[in-house]
Amino acid sequence: MAILATSAQAKIPRVDGMSRVTHAHAQQALDCSRRLGRDPGLLIVADMRLPSSDKRLWAIDTRTNEVVLRTEVAHGRGSDPDQSGRASVFSNTPGSLMTSVGLYAVAEAYVNTKDGSTRRRLDGLMVGFNDNARERAVVLHPSNYVRTGWAGRSEGCPAVSYAVMDQLNAYGLDNAILWIEGDVEGLSEAIAECSGSKARHRFRWPWQPKLPSKPQWSPDSTEAFNPYFQVEAENFCPTPDLTYTVSWWQRAPIFAQAVGQRWTLRY
Repeated sequence: MAILATSAQAKIPRVDGMSRVTHAHAQQALDCSRRLGRDPGLLIVADMRLPSSDKRLWAIDTRTNEVVLRTEVAHGRGSDPDQSGRASVFSNTPGSLMTSVGLYAVAEAYVNTKDGSTRRRLDGLMVGFNDNARERAVVLHPSNYVRTGWAGRSEGCPAVSYAVMDQLNAYGLDNAILWIEGDVEGLSEAIAECSGSKARHRFRWPWQPKLPSKPQWSPDSTEAFNPYFQVEAENFCPTPDLTYTVSWWQRAPIFAQAVGQRWTLRY
């Protein structure tokens, strides 16, 4: 029986500071990626429900089941219109400057010509939740506004400190996935469907507000363009590397295939 306990079947460990539902979603994200034909060596989880002052990003080595890194991470300023340090709304819309939730594949590396840092493009794998990541120039990058005990607000990117980005690059991001947690309607069902398991929901009292399905956003509340895209234009290919389709009779998201990768299109 011990032979069956391979790394592919191993479960991620209980993680200090990570809620039970976020942990369940992270496990489902890992199971989903495996069902799509990829066995990531590194699982990165960012719980954007927590305040930005918390160490709300974990990097887990799936081969040893160890948490190799826990640190701060920024959320999009469009997701935090009150500047409270908490992300309250999420969006996949270009120009919203909001964080997009869901499962990402960490894609190719590139060097930023302004500071010489090595950054990673992200492929959003969940249609309707984060599949506009390439178009929005949402990448994993370092920034001076993220440091110990505090993280500023990005243009929608999961930004970390320079030291942490160096650590992540050292751990190896060529076979890594990223799960971004947030309160969005349908997210639990979507990742459960892909993983082949049961949806996990947080307990809510009857008087608590329902999850936002379509966050309210207008150019009056934030910029109608993405200045981060302009800054990164010289290092960014605007053509999305994702192909997908949506069945007209289905409202459930369909997972995308990254060109040149081993992701399989699933309905």
